Amino acid sequence: MSDETQTVKKGLSSAQVYIMAVVCLLIGIITGYLVRGSNAPSTAATTAGALPSNPAKPSDADMKRMADKQVEPLLAQLKNDPKNVELLNQIAHFYMMAKQFNDAAIYYGKIVPLKPSAENLTNLANAEYYAGEGDKAMEALKRALVVDPNYPDALYNMGMLKWQLKGDTEGAIACWEKLVKTNPDHPQVEQVKKMIARAKEHAKVAPGTKTDKPAM
Repeated sequence: MSDETQTVKKGLSSAQVYIMAVVCLLIGIITGYLVRGSNAPSTAATTAGALPSNPAKPSDADMKRMADKQVEPLLAQLKNDPKNVELLNQIAHFYMMAKQFNDAAIYYGKIVPLKPSAENLTNLANAEYYAGEGDKAMEALKRALVVDPNYPDALYNMGMLKWQLKGDTEGAIACWEKLVKTNPDHPQVEQVKKMIARAKEHAKVAPGTKTDKPAM
């Protein structure tokens, strides 16, 4: 996503600090994977002036295996405390970082009945969206906005889904204008204002004209 279209961010929570540390570990594992995959230099690569070949990136299956391996100790703890929201959140975050969105949605889905906050419902919506379940994502965002009608992440993402999935430019603008009105001190409010201006420009374009709508 471009800077202009990223989900509105807030301060780091304890769970997010934890997941950043885990992601660093995952990056180390991926780096090891790449190094092991390129230990045997080719003749062309060792020739003066030759460019090294690009190492293969880990496949989705590799990322899945690495993610599963890293959450094993958390899952072991979860067996003894299956309603531990913090553990569920850590597992879900890790799967999101590994781009295992279906798995992330499963664990965010386990959190919601235990703690149906706007934040948790928005996290679930994000995972469902990236898993290809746009309609489910919208339903989760609707629930988030029932819990907290002014929750900025939910307002932003609902606007993006209204625009992208439903072609509802007016609905998107309404969500973002409410975000700006109810969260005037939000650190990314200027970015959201730019999104509103851009959406209003698109609203003036005749139906059927090709445009570059921002990506989620």
